[in-house]
Amino acid sequence: MAIRRPFNLKKWISDNRDLLKPPVGNKNLYADAGDYIVMIVGGPNARKDYHYNETEELFYQLEGDIMVTIQEDGKAVQVPIKEGEMFLLPAKVPHQPSRPANTVGLVIECKRTNNENDGLMWFCENCNNQLKEFKFHLTNIEKDFLPQIG
Repeated sequence: MAIRRPFNLKKWISDNRDLLKPPVGNKNLYADAGDYIVMIVGGPNARKDYHYNETEELFYQLEGDIMVTIQEDGKAVQVPIKEGEMFLLPAKVPHQPSRPANTVGLVIECKRTNNENDGLMWFCENCNNQLKEFKFHLTNIEKDFLPQIG
C-alpha cells in the first residue's frame, strides 16, 4: 500500500468547504488510518447534546473562534477556543462544541477500541441536571452521530 503524501491543508479546505455542512459538518481526512481520526469540522452547528469520549480530543482552531462547553465539577463551563489556538480535552469529559458559521477546525481523536463506547448526553439548561444519555459504538465519525443527533 502506498503511503499518502503530504498535502496542503488550506487548499483542501478551500476545495472541500461544501463538505463541511451541518448537522455535524465533519470530514475525516485519513479514513484508512489505523490509530487516529483526523478531521476537519466546519460551522455552523446547533447541537444541544454533549459528546462523551473515553479518550482525549485535540482541537486546533484554523478559522474563526468557537466555544466548547464542558461539564466540570457538576457545572457547565465555557471554554473559548480562538483562531490559532489549540485545546486538549481530557478523556471522559462531556463537551459541546458550538461552531458559528464560517469557522473551521482540526480535531484529532483516537479510534475506538471494541470495548470503548461514545456517548451523547443532554443536560438541563437551567439546573444542569443530566436529562438523558445514549451510548453507542463509534466506527465511522462521519455517519454514526447522525441518527443520534437528528
